[in-house]
Amino acid sequence: MTEQPPIPDDVHADYANEAVREALNALQATPDYEHLAAFLNALRDGYLVVDVTGTPSKKRGHRARTIRSTTGKPVLPIFTSMAELRALAPARRGEQIKGAVMPARDALALIGSDQFVAAEFDKASAALVMLRKYVMLASGEGEITAELLEGMR
Repeated sequence: MTEQPPIPDDVHADYANEAVREALNALQATPDYEHLAAFLNALRDGYLVVDVTGTPSKKRGHRARTIRSTTGKPVLPIFTSMAELRALAPARRGEQIKGAVMPARDALALIGSDQFVAAEFDKASAALVMLRKYVMLASGEGEITAELLEGMR
């Protein structure tokens, strides 16, 4: 097993990735390729939160909780903060909400772990659904520009 780097002091139960949230708000206010590129680039830094509510499996431990699209396909919910995840609590009928604060690229890479068609960011407030191809792009290393995104249409 590889050794994990120490968790920074600024990552805690109330962690919020403000840079990603600001880029998300800007994208929703002005939905264009420039803002999409800025959002995807912002997703690469810091940490994101994944919902792991539920009983862990003895073999696999905690698993990321999924939601379904209108066609029944799996969608990966990802959150910019624990507060965003906790905002779903009333919809969960009293279940104790559990989240995993993960390095951003690791959280984004989860989309490749199953047949996810998309990711939904901050479901309780922004509810931005993003296709798998864009999330996979953000989890990678290459430069993300508006021109690149426009060519992906």
